[in-house]
Amino acid sequence: MSDKTPGPATATAWSRRELLGTSLGLAALGFTTPGEAAQHDSQAVPSAPFDSLRDYIAALDARGLVLRIPRVNQDDYEASALMYRIRDQHGMRGGPALFCEQVRIGGQWRQGPLIINESGNLYSECVVFGLEPVADEPVIRESYASYRKARAHVEAMLRANGGEYPTIDPVEVSAADAPCKEVGLEGDAIDLTRFPFIQCNPADAGRYINTGVVFTRDPEQGLNIGTYRCHLRGPRELGLNSEPGQTGYRHLMAARDAGDEVAKVSIALSPDPYVWILSSNKLASRRRGSGRVNELAMAGGLAGRPLKVVRSETNDFLVPAYAEMIIEGEVPLQEMRAEGPYGEMVGYQGLRKDQQFWLRVTRVTHRQNPWIMNNFTGLQAGSLMAAGHAKPFMELKAELPEVVDFYADGRAVGVTFVSIRKTEPGQGLAVAKQIAASKFNSKVVVVVDDDLDVTNQEQMLAALGARWQPDGNTHIFAAQRGLPLDPSAPQRGRTSKIAIDATRQWPEEDGPAVFPAMNRTLLETGAPQAFARVDDQWGQAIRDWRPTSRG
Repeated sequence: MSDKTPGPATATAWSRRELLGTSLGLAALGFTTPGEAAQHDSQAVPSAPFDSLRDYIAALDARGLVLRIPRVNQDDYEASALMYRIRDQHGMRGGPALFCEQVRIGGQWRQGPLIINESGNLYSECVVFGLEPVADEPVIRESYASYRKARAHVEAMLRANGGEYPTIDPVEVSAADAPCKEVGLEGDAIDLTRFPFIQCNPADAGRYINTGVVFTRDPEQGLNIGTYRCHLRGPRELGLNSEPGQTGYRHLMAARDAGDEVAKVSIALSPDPYVWILSSNKLASRRRGSGRVNELAMAGGLAGRPLKVVRSETNDFLVPAYAEMIIEGEVPLQEMRAEGPYGEMVGYQGLRKDQQFWLRVTRVTHRQNPWIMNNFTGLQAGSLMAAGHAKPFMELKAELPEVVDFYADGRAVGVTFVSIRKTEPGQGLAVAKQIAASKFNSKVVVVVDDDLDVTNQEQMLAALGARWQPDGNTHIFAAQRGLPLDPSAPQRGRTSKIAIDATRQWPEEDGPAVFPAMNRTLLETGAPQAFARVDDQWGQAIRDWRPTSRG
């Protein structure tokens, strides 16, 4: 194929309607695989629970939530720029998933697809659980109604299971029934560089596999799956970056300290969305002494049916049978190597690390024409949020009944917003201090009244400007456990924190004798039909309006 073939239209030329209304077509998606073809009608839309990433993407596509990109030149960082433009126009969680059919890497066009932003639309929070997204969400901006609906769904699952995530044990299938075993590679036949793994930023150390589900094991804690970035250093070598405090890092360090020479590892790429949720969120309790946790059974519990797993070929890990690729290898525990730099989740370039684990790849199996996921870390949304947020939110409400809503804002890592139903003086600051002290990644905690939406950054900034008096309503912690990736921290993993009470201050809190109502609230109560009448008469015109260029 000629390198001169023109690429897709410039990202800035697409309207939101074009972005979210562009359908790949289910046949183009190819969501049925050779092993599944007999089970699906060729035009059927898959429904939850989803066995594979392909079925999940097909379900998103049926709702117009997938944008097809025929060719993207990542030598010129077009995919990176495209993702920034989508974020600029539609927010972190309001844009489409991208289906890039071909990617130019190192002067060569690599066959995709490369899947980007697979969890980047709030409708997906409902779709993954078979719920109908909230249909009246505004078109122009992000709205979190579907997220809250999905979070409430998972909370109900937790309450029905005594406050814990339900589990359903996985079912092992044979290699013949596992799509991830369609192609097998070993020895010199392994060349991971030929797949469409990309370098996301010119300042990164190189190409990365950054959505892998890494399987490790500990004698006490048992199996762990976690998402740790892997630097693609060559055909059969990967850097394996897990941070101190993460479970995979603790497993490898414990084995190293015990004198083990190698640790066996499997990495599953592009699994079903439930395994991806477990790998990218801390759903499992990993306190020492808490016993073994089967996260694959937890994935089955979220899906409501057993996960199909197959045995790895060079170790005894059971891995998702419907994953797109399985990488197996050995971590030389006594030999560390440099890794990074890499663009981190906080939106800043991370430091180069002189001592980090790495993986010697010994076996690769994959589906025919595997689908590869990429995450633009710190730019796009990570995995779906609702399942991971449900239990901490439920526990927080049990501990602090005044809490109405809670959101650790991924658009501003380290910032947490909480709304409360205030019943006594000093309550706002007390709640803010307790959350800042107990949640390591909550560096800035802002507590507001329950008439505000904690997911709405505009409202949160307005509360800081109009409801917060810094003197007397602020507490600064000099040194607390914090996010290791915070670029401002003078000591890695330690940070100062601030707790802010941005609730309306009562007279007994030295607030004004009368705190005025918001103008919008007065309009809604004084003219209750105004918004409904405007929506009915001009809602479509407002949604469809776009500025036009003038010569």
